Amino acid sequence: MTPGDQHCRLLAMMTVVPDLPAIREAFAVESSRVAQRVRAADRLDTPVPGLAWTVGQVTAHLCTVYQSFAATMRGEFAATALDDVIAPGRTLPETVAAANAFAVSLIEYKGQAEAADALAAAAAELIEVLGKEPDPLVSCPAPWYGPGRTRTVGTLASLAVSETLVHGHDLARAVGRRALPNVEAAVLVAPTVMSEMLPLLLDADRAHGFRGSFEIRVRGGAAFVLRISDGQVRTAPVDGQDVDCVVSMNACSALMIGYARQSVGHAVLTGRTLAFGRKPWLGLQMRGLFLTP
Repeated sequence: MTPGDQHCRLLAMMTVVPDLPAIREAFAVESSRVAQRVRAADRLDTPVPGLAWTVGQVTAHLCTVYQSFAATMRGEFAATALDDVIAPGRTLPETVAAANAFAVSLIEYKGQAEAADALAAAAAELIEVLGKEPDPLVSCPAPWYGPGRTRTVGTLASLAVSETLVHGHDLARAVGRRALPNVEAAVLVAPTVMSEMLPLLLDADRAHGFRGSFEIRVRGGAAFVLRISDGQVRTAPVDGQDVDCVVSMNACSALMIGYARQSVGHAVLTGRTLAFGRKPWLGLQMRGLFLTP
């Protein structure tokens, strides 16, 4: 057994444990939809609105995500694989940006058909791994989030769907279509993604001196509690204890806000996000306490 295999078999606690069979099904549907959008694109060098990437580069990014997640779930991705690319001390967004830039620079497609085929093949790898019904609580190396970082199988599976939904939206805009993320798929993954990734994204400077608690309710999905105190954050299942603010969120908006595709103000004005409780104004402050991935 390799060190990577041993690392991959460590068990972790999760605040919201996802339904892996349902996530596998959603991923199969959504990744196929994204591959079709790539195949239908006029050009791979078309800029993606709001991003510094082209259609081809977004495709390369998704391929890398699918392949890396599948490999680490199989115990085949070394924890030190990105040591020459990322550096200790960086924030999570800085680390992810460096890892993404490196991975995307290694891939180039000859045309839309080749790019779409590559995306479908990479998705098939992850679908195969998830089809073996791995334990969602098993931790795997995830060095693209920083040296020594790990994430559970359940978190990675949920992230694969969220990346597909958000970048599928990006690609739809690039080819002149309007396509919001599938809300049923978003409901499956948003609670896990938020509860597992927000602790890594806390902006310690902005959160310094802040003390507050939130109950995050993803409409149609699971809820969890987020407690922030003096630059530290932890998540926990809803336990009946009082919280300062309850935030009710549409699942698609939860992902779109998290990935900086939608503002909190827009979500509030359209009713997609609602805050209430003894300190409802904290709902408008919460997003500013976290970095954008």
